[in-house]
Amino acid sequence: MGSWFPISLDARVVFELHVLTVLLPLGFALAGLYPGYGQSGVERLRLRVLVIARVFGAILMYDYLVQDGRWSRGITLISAAISLTVLPLWDDLARRALLRLRLWGRPVAVLGDDPDRRRQIVRALSRTPELGWIPVLVGPLPLPGAPAVPGIEIAVIAMSDGFRPPLTDTLSYRRVVLVPAFDGEQSLWVKVRDLGVHLGLETRRNLLLPANQVFKRLFDLLLASLLLLLAALPIAVYTVVLMLTSPGPIFFSQMRRGIGGRPFLMHKLRSMTVDADGKLADLLERDPDARAEWERHMKLRRDPRIVPVIGRIARRFSLDELPQLWNVIRGDMSLIGPRPLPDYHLDLIDPAANRLRERVRPGLTGLWQVSGRSTRSLEEMQALDSYYVRNWSFWLDIYILVQTLAEVAKGDGAW
Repeated sequence: MGSWFPISLDARVVFELHVLTVLLPLGFALAGLYPGYGQSGVERLRLRVLVIARVFGAILMYDYLVQDGRWSRGITLISAAISLTVLPLWDDLARRALLRLRLWGRPVAVLGDDPDRRRQIVRALSRTPELGWIPVLVGPLPLPGAPAVPGIEIAVIAMSDGFRPPLTDTLSYRRVVLVPAFDGEQSLWVKVRDLGVHLGLETRRNLLLPANQVFKRLFDLLLASLLLLLAALPIAVYTVVLMLTSPGPIFFSQMRRGIGGRPFLMHKLRSMTVDADGKLADLLERDPDARAEWERHMKLRRDPRIVPVIGRIARRFSLDELPQLWNVIRGDMSLIGPRPLPDYHLDLIDPAANRLRERVRPGLTGLWQVSGRSTRSLEEMQALDSYYVRNWSFWLDIYILVQTLAEVAKGDGAW
């Protein structure tokens, strides 16, 4: 192992470890991660990964230039890998704990002349508590020159009639966030451009760039192949248990629509009884509450079609989705993207949103899956899928992938 894993810890190594414990927090602070109010989870993940990569890259470069053989490059790389996984996880857990204890967050005022727009902004902030912006004052725009409310430094302006340049000059808040009234546009990776006396917002359709399409496809192939190898044993165990508890086919295959609206055969491990359709029709006919729940979510919390025990475990931890890794390798699907829906779901989706979905390959997981999954309405799912297509980036995919692992481990949101 030689210079890659030296086992001696002399004063020089201890000194460099101390330097590391200073550089990482300093880098996080300079990147705006402390306290990080107003940053999305995707942006925090991107900044944290970049800081860790730069700090450890600098350490490796320093060791390469000095070349005294006392600093372990192997341990440095292992430490970097651990930092890339543990630190973002710790950040997420700590933030969740502080949010529950109401120890993290900053009060904001949501102001605007349109009550509907104000409610939309408040609802959006409530749906994304990780931003740390807590609406404590909601109301119309104050009179010019009116003092700011004590204890509130940030005003979120719910705009309804376009951008008015003098607006910010009349407010007494230290920070003003303008929310224009053109919902449905890209919002995650927007750049502000100074066009003289005009404000420009630059967006990029990342998924329309050929290089990004190739990169996403290569990422799918490599990771899906590895995951399918790891999933072979769980699939085999599930197959045996299913054969013993619920005779019938092992796999459930159904036609779904992929990129460009082209049909493909999607595969799942069977988690429902063989007579599932009949059970569903009978339940919806005699139970009005179940019918209302089905019409809202297209799912049932107490679904009589699910195979007892093994089927519920598979649904709770998404084990029934593992065969779709083969769909990813074939090119029918992507690891991350809007979920492929049955035709009866697609019939309920707005045609414009459906056309947007068809620009990308459907995904094994997606933004909907990490945002409450089965507790979200069909309209919210439609909005989340549209957001993903408009705002795609490698960092958004990584964020969704990490959040998917957390959701699967918890078993929350899946019926």
